Amino acid sequence: MKIKDLIVLALVIILIIASSMSFIYADIFWFTGMGYIDVYFTILLTTVGFGSLLAAIFFVFAALNIKIAKRLALSKSERKKAKDLPFMIAAFFLAIILGSSFANWETLLKFLNPSSFAAADPIFGMNIGFYVFSLPFYQMIFGFLSTTIGLTIFLSFLFYLFHSDTFNKKETGLEEMEIDEQPLNEIKISADFSKIKKLVTPHMSILFAVMFFVAAFGFHIAQYGLLFNSGNVFYGAGFADLNVNLLFLNVGFYVSIIIGIVFILNLKIKRWRLPLEGVGALVAIMFIGTIAAVAVQALYVGPNEYNIQKPYIEMNIESTTAAYGLDTIENRIFPVSYDLTINDINQNKETIDNIRLWDWRPLKDTYTQLQLFRTYYDFSDIDIDRYMLNGDYKQVMLSPREMDINDLSSTAKTWVNEHLVYTHGYGIVMNPVDKVSEEGLPEFYIKDIPPKSDYDVLNIDRPEIYYGQSTSQYIITKTTTREFDYPSGDQNIYTEYEGTGGIPIADFLKKFVYSIRFGSVELLFSGSVTPDSKILLNRNIDERTRSIAPFLKYDYDPYVVLSEGRLYWILDAYTTTDMYPYSEPVYLERFGLLNYMRNSVKVVIDAYNGDVTYYVVDSSEPIIKTYMKIFPDLFKDFSEMPEGIKDHVRYPENIFSIQAAVYSTYHMEDAQVFYNKEDVWVTPNEIYRGSTRAMTPYYVTIKLPGALDEDFMLMIPFKPRGEDKQNMIGWMSANSDPDDYGKIIVYQFSKQELVYGPMQIESRIDQDTEISQLITLWSQSGSSVIRGNTLVIPIENSILYIEPLYLQATQEGSLPELKR
Repeated sequence: MKIKDLIVLALVIILIIASSMSFIYADIFWFTGMGYIDVYFTILLTTVGFGSLLAAIFFVFAALNIKIAKRLALSKSERKKAKDLPFMIAAFFLAIILGSSFANWETLLKFLNPSSFAAADPIFGMNIGFYVFSLPFYQMIFGFLSTTIGLTIFLSFLFYLFHSDTFNKKETGLEEMEIDEQPLNEIKISADFSKIKKLVTPHMSILFAVMFFVAAFGFHIAQYGLLFNSGNVFYGAGFADLNVNLLFLNVGFYVSIIIGIVFILNLKIKRWRLPLEGVGALVAIMFIGTIAAVAVQALYVGPNEYNIQKPYIEMNIESTTAAYGLDTIENRIFPVSYDLTINDINQNKETIDNIRLWDWRPLKDTYTQLQLFRTYYDFSDIDIDRYMLNGDYKQVMLSPREMDINDLSSTAKTWVNEHLVYTHGYGIVMNPVDKVSEEGLPEFYIKDIPPKSDYDVLNIDRPEIYYGQSTSQYIITKTTTREFDYPSGDQNIYTEYEGTGGIPIADFLKKFVYSIRFGSVELLFSGSVTPDSKILLNRNIDERTRSIAPFLKYDYDPYVVLSEGRLYWILDAYTTTDMYPYSEPVYLERFGLLNYMRNSVKVVIDAYNGDVTYYVVDSSEPIIKTYMKIFPDLFKDFSEMPEGIKDHVRYPENIFSIQAAVYSTYHMEDAQVFYNKEDVWVTPNEIYRGSTRAMTPYYVTIKLPGALDEDFMLMIPFKPRGEDKQNMIGWMSANSDPDDYGKIIVYQFSKQELVYGPMQIESRIDQDTEISQLITLWSQSGSSVIRGNTLVIPIENSILYIEPLYLQATQEGSLPELKR
């Protein structure tokens, strides 16, 4: 290789190393600024250390066996000439691959810091913590050991093939033959396999002995995996699993040990027949076991499935309800009467005053038309919350006005504009859920730029939003370039960031690191950067929280909160696992597969400073207890959350939707009813914009039967499964207020009472002559009618159904108006 080529190669290597180091340095600077550097180093050092340990184990084991093969296959003089470097290089790269593949930091640290659950599995009596914290580690180690021994056998055998004198060119007759001199069918290869067999036997016997001892370990831990079988009418081990598969797994365990011992004895016997017969016997046993399990399931269990599987069905029901927190649900009967009086309405005035008339979907269009002001602003979502205003408990809808640089004009999309000028959103918009103007538009509690409100408690002292949902790009503050604050008529108001967020980039090293990190030459050479400049990154709150604590699962719907003049985000975080025995799993694109879930953490993000705080809601939950052991400085107790923010904590929709979906089947506690699926519930449909879609949970302020005061709740109705069954059968609610936070109640209607479901109400609306005529009239002359979401509101012992109707012109940019 020429000197020029070596220089180029060296430069490439240096650039790769510099780029990798820049990412690490960038992370170190950021985590240090966030106050979570211990979290970063715990994850990094565990990953690198554990990966290096596994890689070293594989490399030493593989290299040792290559050396053994070299010693056995070659004479002393031949060893000096033999080239084992290619095999060592292969072992080295395989070690790196295995180390990075199997070194799961989370699995290791959870194994080293386990917590106990308050329950054990019903078959082996092992604490649930064994399955959540220990079994994944054992499975990982088994995978590593089996891969290690398999690759080592492969490398060793290859070495024998390439270096044994029985396979050199002279003995194969290939040394003096040109490939085109003879037809292929006349080429003869002669090799004395007895010699290679004699050399390989001792070494391979040891390796195969180790392999079968590892296999025995695999058979042992596989028995616990039976509790996660999905092949039955329920999730978990059934009769065939526990009476056939478990038996053959135990047989496989002992047979594997015996085969391992036979391979050790083969060091002296030096005959492969007996060990191979043992391997054949093991394969036959496993095959027979598979056939036997299928036969037992089909011929014995199938004809009498319920009676045989009943105890296991009951285990599935009990485990599933416990895993999703459904075992603490309170069931009540809701006696329906249709005699709602004026007195009842007066006694439930707070409920009536907080009935939501605004559907968030058309309301978002209204916000966009009335309160956006500039195209580069964005209302990403409409949230629902509650505030105490002049002594009244008011349910409101609100949305932050965020900056979205994607909506800048193409000519304005310059590095300076995207990273120095357009840096933040501004303020929020808020309206009560029940107020409508004469024009059919919302009445605002907070509006305009700068934000204005008639309520002192809703005044915003720090309306700038530097961290949010629509924010993604890094920005640099305190530069010589003026930072856009908000528009004021034909003029723009400018500002300078005064928060504590960001990383100082005065020194060249940090500018160099972040210029590589973001591939930005401008960042390194911009004349706008001053000694006081700071870089703000990871400003998307979802990415921000995931960067700090990637082991938690995060809700899809963070919501903004106004407290003491400042804006904050609240993001719900969950602890989950798919290793809860006998619990029915569910799959969500955002969360993956899980069969246990708890809303253990509330994350609060300061929209101006970017501070992220993790508050533990339930410190007794085992998984969060383990994470608190691993990261002792990451979490704070829920009691430390400021009261002004705590007042806005709500039960999250994500976990509630999952609980409702699981409960719709698992409310059937009787095994016979469950097996026959006699009483499956589903969430009803509703009509929106002319199409039918499933209802989603919604927040309401209601007074439950027998309660003294209204509570802020999340609820969803149920109906029986089947298109021909549209009556409502009950509803589920989860309390969001502090005293009863997380309390779930399911109200069921008497089976003798017919209660209209949402789709039946939709039909009655269509059949109402007056309403139908209005809808037909409004739908003419370039307008369309939007049917908002249907709300089911219980009051006393009656049910109110609310469905708003909006009128919107068909031309682009028109306002939806609430008409009825």
